[in-house]
Amino acid sequence: MEETKKEEVKVDVASLLAKVEALEKRDVENQEKLKMLYDVADKGRVLNYEGQKVGKKPTRVKLSVRGEDIVIGWRTVKDILVKHPTTGLTVGEEQQYEVILLDKEGKTSKIIVDGYPMFSDLRYTERIEVEVVGKREDYQGNITFSVSVPDGRVIDLDARFVN
Repeated sequence: MEETKKEEVKVDVASLLAKVEALEKRDVENQEKLKMLYDVADKGRVLNYEGQKVGKKPTRVKLSVRGEDIVIGWRTVKDILVKHPTTGLTVGEEQQYEVILLDKEGKTSKIIVDGYPMFSDLRYTERIEVEVVGKREDYQGNITFSVSVPDGRVIDLDARFVN
């Protein structure tokens, strides 16, 4: 009786070995086919597909802030070259910018900033990072982002005033 058990075990081990070898052979063939498909595939589409599987990271952008207010726009009011009265050479510039701010209550206000250095400091010194929750493009190609600010509000901003 013991010999029959040994023979059954040998047969079982032999059949398992055969199955493992067949699976290994099929795996090698599948790996070769997969490599061939990757080699001939459109790389952009492959990356796009793999990005969808992993889960898309939310797009984040930076907004300028002044105190508690968010900078939502600006425009140049004055940009004049100052010339020397006798030589006519440019000796400086006189610049003025209007900056639009949004407060926590959703009210907008405007301030005037004199000189590019002050304007640049306002734009780049203090910034917050926010998440883009939506993006729209009008028929003229202007892009508008919907961003979620830290206090939970969602505001729409022209792409020119982001980052």
